[in-house]
Amino acid sequence: MAGAELGTRKSLSRRALLAGAGALPLAGCLREPPLRDAHGRPLLSVWHPWGGVQAPRIAAILHACQQAHPALALRALYTPNDLANNQKFFTSVAASKPPDVIFVDGPQVAEWAERGALQPLDPWLAREGIEPDDYFPPCWRQNHYRGRVYALTYCADPNFAFAWNRAVFRDAGLDPERPPRTIAEMDEMDDRLTRLDGGKITRIGIIPWDQFGRTNSLFTWGWVFGGSFYDDAAQRITASDPGVVRALEWMVGRAQRHDITRVSSLQQGFGSAQQDPFYIGKMAMRCLHISQVEQIRQYAPNLDYGLTFIPAPPEGEQRCSWVGGWCVALPAGARHPQEAWRVIRWLCRDDEGTEIVGRTQGLMPGYRRSPAFRSLRTFPGFEQFYRILQETRHQRPVMPAQAYYMGAIQRAVDAALYGKKSPRRALEDCTAETQAELDVVVRGA
Repeated sequence: MAGAELGTRKSLSRRALLAGAGALPLAGCLREPPLRDAHGRPLLSVWHPWGGVQAPRIAAILHACQQAHPALALRALYTPNDLANNQKFFTSVAASKPPDVIFVDGPQVAEWAERGALQPLDPWLAREGIEPDDYFPPCWRQNHYRGRVYALTYCADPNFAFAWNRAVFRDAGLDPERPPRTIAEMDEMDDRLTRLDGGKITRIGIIPWDQFGRTNSLFTWGWVFGGSFYDDAAQRITASDPGVVRALEWMVGRAQRHDITRVSSLQQGFGSAQQDPFYIGKMAMRCLHISQVEQIRQYAPNLDYGLTFIPAPPEGEQRCSWVGGWCVALPAGARHPQEAWRVIRWLCRDDEGTEIVGRTQGLMPGYRRSPAFRSLRTFPGFEQFYRILQETRHQRPVMPAQAYYMGAIQRAVDAALYGKKSPRRALEDCTAETQAELDVVVRGA
C-alpha cells in the first residue's frame, strides 16, 4: 500500500521541530484514529492560507472538490503560514494531530521535509504516471528535495512582469510604447522620469531595492545580472556569486544617485489600493506581480500601462524571471493519506480541479497542461505573465534554511544600501552566515 510505504524519513525530534513543538511529547508519525462525519465519510482537515477576498474563493474551490469526491468530507481551516510562522503546524505534527492536507509556500517545502513534517508523494506519483514534465520546471523543482517529491504546485507566481506607466513616460518626453530593454536604458529613463521639487523627490522612475522587499529585489536582479544563489549539488550558498555582487553594486549605485534618504522620504507618502504610487504616477516603472493586475482593474481601471520582460544587462540573463507560489502537501501522520492524495491530485494535477482553481481564484496552475490557461486568456495581462511562466528558469533555492537565508539577504542589502558594508562584503557575510545555519540544519554540525 502506498500509505504504508511512506513512513517517516526522520524523527520529528530534529532541533528545529523541537523548538516549534515546545514541551509536547513526540509521537513520530503515529496516526490518530481516522475521523468521520455524521454520514460515515472520512473527514479530512484542509489547512489553507487565504483570508480576505480570497476566502470565499478557496471555499468555493474546496466545495467543488468535495462535490467531485462525494465519498469524502472536507473541513477547511484558515491557517496563515509563512517562512517565519509555522509553529502551529509543527506542533500539530509533533502531537500526532496534523491536518490531512496543508498548503505550503514553495520555499518552505524543503525545510518542512527536512524536519520530517511532510510525507513524500513518490509512490502515488509513480502509480499514476505523474511526471516532472507535467509541470513548469521550477514548479516541479521547488518540491523536489533529496531525491523525493514532497508537494505539488497549486499555483505558479510568475515573478515578475516589468510594468511602465505610459502617461508618466509621455509627461517626461519618452516614447510611451518603448519600455527599457537594458539596465543602461532603464537607468537613463529613471533619471529622466525622476522629478525634484525644492530638493525633494516628488516622482521617481524606479526603486530597484523595493521590488516586493529587499530579498525579492535581490533575487530578481541577481538572476537578471546572471548570478546564482545556491549550488544544489554541493549544498553551498552562493550569495557572493559575481552576478549577485554586480546586481547589488548596481542597486547601491542607484540609491546613491538619488540619495536613499530622499527616496525614503518619498516612500513615506506612498499608499496602497487607490493610492499605490504606480497607479497615481509617483513611480513610473516597477516589477508587477500577477495579483496586482486585478488590483489595477479594481482601483485604477483607467491606468495606461504596459507589461514586458524585466530589462537586463548584455552580459546578464535576457527575459529573466522566477517562480514562486503555493503548493499542497501531505503532512506526516495524516489520518487519511489515501484520501488526502485524491484531494491533492484534484487541486494540483486534475483537469477539472486546476481549471476551477484558475477560473475561481485567477491563479495560474503549476500544471502546465491545465485547461485553466484557456479560461485565463480573458484576464488582462495574462499573455505576458503566461510567457514569463513558459520561459522562466528559476525558483528560490531548494534547501532547508530558506527563512534564515532570506533574512540574511535582507540584512546584506540594507547594510550595502546604507554604506555599512561594501556590496561584496555584505554578500560574503550573508553567504558565510547562511552556510553555517544550513550545515547545522542538514548535518547537525
